[in-house]
Amino acid sequence: GDLLVAENIITDDQLQLALQQQRQTGRKLGTTLVDLGFIGEEQLLKFLAQQLNIPFFDLSKLSIQMQAVQLIPEVHARRHRALAVNQSGDEVTVVMSDPADLAALDALAAMIAPRELKLAVAREDQLLLYFDQLYRRTKEIESFAEQLQEEYQDSGFELGSSNLGANDEGEATVAKLLRSLFEDAVQVGASDIHIEPDEKVLRIRQRIDGVLHENILSEVRIAQALVLRLKLVAGLDISEKRLPQDGRFAMKVRGRDVDVRMSTMPVQYGESVVMRLLDQ
Repeated sequence: GDLLVAENIITDDQLQLALQQQRQTGRKLGTTLVDLGFIGEEQLLKFLAQQLNIPFFDLSKLSIQMQAVQLIPEVHARRHRALAVNQSGDEVTVVMSDPADLAALDALAAMIAPRELKLAVAREDQLLLYFDQLYRRTKEIESFAEQLQEEYQDSGFELGSSNLGANDEGEATVAKLLRSLFEDAVQVGASDIHIEPDEKVLRIRQRIDGVLHENILSEVRIAQALVLRLKLVAGLDISEKRLPQDGRFAMKVRGRDVDVRMSTMPVQYGESVVMRLLDQ
């Protein structure tokens, strides 16, 4: 605060008012100054970066390495508002919205040890956006698919529940897999989900900003379980596998109400499903 006054970015009266409000709310001084409109967030961060002698990054212009991102688990990245964006030799560049948070710095340094932490600054709203884009549920989906394949290896598929929640172990895994799939799609802003069984693999595609992103699973036998569960939820005829069908259902995903329009189509190795996600 004193540095901002010394640089004539804010006045002393503005600082005192911000400090008074900060004592009432318990929020950080920088956040309070931005909320009061005394300084812009980007201006504040650039000033902070200059004082700490660290770079300010616009994440949209940055090439982010997924290998580096995985060094900080999602839960800690969101808690500390920190994103590992680059790894070069023994150095890891970590971008934060509050580089003055010493407790967060200590925790992050311990996480990436023995590598050295190299600090940078970025806007918090950008970090939140990139958390959703970079921390995907791909591994979780693959894990559920593998578990489901094992559960039904001998017993075959028997599905009787009409919603995405279920009681017995096998049905619970189908529900978890579909829930994870929908949560991942909503998290990255996908407009469509395609499920298509092939001869030896199961293709799951998500349309994000008009582009289809494909995830290939080797557990092709679980396709039947997924299609059956979705047909039950959408109120379609599960005995009809030779004709296309259309249905719809609504669900709550990540706290948001989503309408799902669903179409099934017979293909060479079973039935494919296309779902359009409509965020209410």
